[in-house]
Amino acid sequence: MNTLRVMTVVFNISLKQSELREFRGAIIKAAGAENSLFHNHVGVGYNYKYPLIQYRIIGGKAAIVCLNEGIEQTHSLFASGFIGSELLIGDENKGVLMIESIRQNEFSLCVLETPVKYHISRWLPLNQKNYLSWKQMSDNTDKMAVLNSILVGNMISFAKGIGWQIDSRIECTIDVDSIITRQTTYKGQPLISFSLDFTANIFFPNGLCLGKGVSSNHGVVLHSR
Repeated sequence: MNTLRVMTVVFNISLKQSELREFRGAIIKAAGAENSLFHNHVGVGYNYKYPLIQYRIIGGKAAIVCLNEGIEQTHSLFASGFIGSELLIGDENKGVLMIESIRQNEFSLCVLETPVKYHISRWLPLNQKNYLSWKQMSDNTDKMAVLNSILVGNMISFAKGIGWQIDSRIECTIDVDSIITRQTTYKGQPLISFSLDFTANIFFPNGLCLGKGVSSNHGVVLHSR
């Protein structure tokens, strides 16, 4: 079992998905390059560790989700005067940035005896190359096995990123009939995003993300009923 602290901050600024990258850039600039949790880079390279500060759109509003030490870095940013300053997205002044709501929780993460249901949206399991290979598979069972394997790998990456050592086997099953795919763009590259239901035997906090683009509103996982 591992404990995870999560803080979700929703701001007063309405935001579109196309504006999220610039919103992220505005926060990184305000925080300073030395605070690497905001941009998840090491020097000129990318840090492949699970991001502890993630940029979101919640209820149409700009938001950030912070995990563990990302919470302390975010509090330091807020104390620096960033809150109450004007937010520029491109050439548009979005107005004075204020906190609309803030929520902090602590979760006990564990492997479950009985799998629970989740829904993941805007998930990016495949890059351009392996998407073509995946699409050419004739056996649907093989295609689902690939997606299941990637989803389990995403969960393991999440666990490693927060220091959770999972000692049991992760079991995951995707609901084939629930899959919806859409064309999207990620880092300038055309990709396919997936929204689908799945069951898994680990507890995953509501609203966190899995897969590529975790820090930019991709792969959001919600509990399903």
